[in-house]
Amino acid sequence: MTSIEELRVLPPLAVGRLGAAVEPMDNYTAETDPDQPLAPRRLRPAPTFRVDRTSGAITGVETPGELRFTDGQGKVRPVAPFLEVWALTDDHVLRPLTLDLLRLNGLTPGDVRWRVRVGNHKIQRRTYDDRDRIDADTEWFSDHAAHALNGLCPNFLEGRSLPLGHARYLQPTPGFPGVRLRFTPAGGHVYGSAYTDRPTDPDPNVVDFLYDATKGTWRGHADQAGDPRLTIPAQIYAGDDGPNGSWVSRGYLDDECDGLVHVKLEVSGRELTAFGRIGAGPPAYAPDSVPIRTVADELDQALSGPRATAGDTLEQARALAEEVLRRATETVRLMNTEVMNGNTVDGRVDAASTMVRQDTADTGRLFEPIMAPSLVDTAAVLALHQNVLAALRSGTAPWFADVLRDHDEVGDLTAKGRRKMPALMRGADGRSLALTRRQVDLVRLAARQAIFRQDTDDPEVPR
Repeated sequence: MTSIEELRVLPPLAVGRLGAAVEPMDNYTAETDPDQPLAPRRLRPAPTFRVDRTSGAITGVETPGELRFTDGQGKVRPVAPFLEVWALTDDHVLRPLTLDLLRLNGLTPGDVRWRVRVGNHKIQRRTYDDRDRIDADTEWFSDHAAHALNGLCPNFLEGRSLPLGHARYLQPTPGFPGVRLRFTPAGGHVYGSAYTDRPTDPDPNVVDFLYDATKGTWRGHADQAGDPRLTIPAQIYAGDDGPNGSWVSRGYLDDECDGLVHVKLEVSGRELTAFGRIGAGPPAYAPDSVPIRTVADELDQALSGPRATAGDTLEQARALAEEVLRRATETVRLMNTEVMNGNTVDGRVDAASTMVRQDTADTGRLFEPIMAPSLVDTAAVLALHQNVLAALRSGTAPWFADVLRDHDEVGDLTAKGRRKMPALMRGADGRSLALTRRQVDLVRLAARQAIFRQDTDDPEVPR
C-alpha cells in the first residue's frame, strides 16, 4: 500500500483577480513572436476546467475559441485559481492526492477538511487601530458548497460585512479525481463609510456603506507627517485636500484580500496538515504586458541568491536581458513618456504625479526633466529599445551594463543617477525603481557577453 506521509498545497502561492462577472476568466498564454521579440505578446486561449455550479464538480476541459475578459454586461471576469493537494508517500514520491490514493489509505473525499482565512488590513495599517482589521474565516469544512468569505470588522455598521469572494472544495470524480479547492475573488467594488446606518449622502463611487464613522476614524483620517510607522509612499488612499496640506480620507474600502488556505487529513491516527497562500488583486487591464519587476523576480532572487552562480548559463542571462527589454518596451507603450519625464506639456509644468515631482517634494531638488525633453518622444524611446536589443544580440552592447540602476542607487538624485534604467518609475520605497540584484547581475553578464570560464573552481563564477 502507498501510505500518505505528508501533504502539500500546490501552488504554494496563488493570486486571483477581482471581477464581478459570474463566470471566471478562461486560461490563456501570452506568447512572444521570435521574429519580433519586442512586439506585443499574443494572447492564446488555453485548456480550461469547466465547473458545475450546482455540484462543484469539474465536468470537462475546454479551450475557448476566443478570449473574453468581460461578460455580455461589461462585468470583468474574475481570475479564480485552483489549489491542489499533493501527497508525499512512503516511497518518497510526491504525487497528486486522488480518489485512488485516498481509497488505498482507507479514506474518502469527505475526510479532507479545508479552512480558508483571509484579511484586508489596509485601514488598520493607516490608523493603527486593531478594530479596523477586516478578517474572514470559513472555519473547517469538507462539503462542496461555495463558502463565502465575509470580512468582519469591529468598526463596521451593525450586521455589515465586506464580501471577499468565496472558496469551494471541488468534488472529485472518476474523470477528475484530484483534490482541489478553488478561490474566487470578490467583485472589485468600492465601499464607503457613514455616520448613520441610513446615510443621506449617497456617493456614486460606492456600492454600499459598511464602515461606521462614529466608531472608527477612517473617514476623515489623515496620515501624520513624519510618523515612522507609515508605509512608503504615504497617502495612497482616496481622499481630498485638508487643512495645512493634509490628505483626508474619504473612508473608502476595497474588496482585495490575502490569506491562507489550510487543509488537513487524518491518516492512520496521524493528523497531516498543509497550507498555501492566496491573494486577490485588481484585474489585468494590460494582460499582454508584464511589469518590469514582478513578485516572481523577488522569489527567484530569494531562491537563487542575488548573484549569478555556476548554475546559470549565458543563454539564461541573454534570455533574461531580452525579457527585461521586452517588459521595458511594454511599459513605455502604456505611459506618456513626455509627461512622466517632467516635460512642459501644452503649457503645463508639473502636469502629473511623476518622479520629478516626488524628488522635488521629498528633497527640495530643483524641478527639471530627468532626460533631455527632446529625447523622450514615445516613438524615439521605442526605437531606442529596439536598438539596444539588436546590440545585445550582436554582442556590441557592453555599455548597457553601466546604465542599469543598482539597488543602492535608488536615492541618487544626480542628473546621471536619475537617468539610469529603469527610468521615470517609482519603486516600493518611494524612490527610483531598480531591478532586483539578481536581475541586474544576469543582465550585465549578457550585456558584456561574458564568457563562462571553464578553468575556475570558484562556485560563484558562472560556467
